[in-house]
Amino acid sequence: MTNVGRTNDTQVYTTPSNLHQSSVNCVDWAPHQVGLCFACGSSDGSLSVVSQRNDGGWDAQKIPDAHALGVTSVSWAPFQAGTSSENGGTMPNYLVSGGCDNCVRIWAQNDKTATWAEVCCLEGHTDWVRDVAWAPGAWVPKNTIASCSQDGTVIVWTLGDASQDWQENVIQKVDVPVWSVSWSLTGDILACSDGNNSVTLWKEALDGEWQKLSDSM
Repeated sequence: MTNVGRTNDTQVYTTPSNLHQSSVNCVDWAPHQVGLCFACGSSDGSLSVVSQRNDGGWDAQKIPDAHALGVTSVSWAPFQAGTSSENGGTMPNYLVSGGCDNCVRIWAQNDKTATWAEVCCLEGHTDWVRDVAWAPGAWVPKNTIASCSQDGTVIVWTLGDASQDWQENVIQKVDVPVWSVSWSLTGDILACSDGNNSVTLWKEALDGEWQKLSDSM
């Protein structure tokens, strides 16, 4: 059911009341090539993907049991423009999510059925994952995801080729939670905010090592 109303001539959309059974903790818009679409994560442990139809209505698709105890963060992968899958179809859309099960999970949308399924679980954190961010892909020759955790770590996960496994690189370890990670527009600088009242910037060097650029004052 689509819940659309108007307030002062402004159209307002609200997700269906039965879509989530607890607080919605995160939301992220899809790349513009996907259309008007966003993903949500909830404390009820589920993800949802909400998209606008051609007739102006909205469809909501739920991914139940995504993370035990709740979803804390979600991020879309860059649009795979001009690429194709092994079976000759177009590359699916991808999401990455973090949750209270200490895991980072990657999801792919089937290009025929439009349903979502988990394709990978990345286990490197020892406490709740607080945020995830998929790096912009236009200038980066590999898939790169950053995640941060209540355990004080920031991990950069990289995948150079679909036939390989994701590589884990812990670039930061502090004694307080790391709350948020965010990539620069070019995808080569990562900003991390933590419980020490600071923001740290990281950049990958030519040798593949991550170097700290600065701390906020």
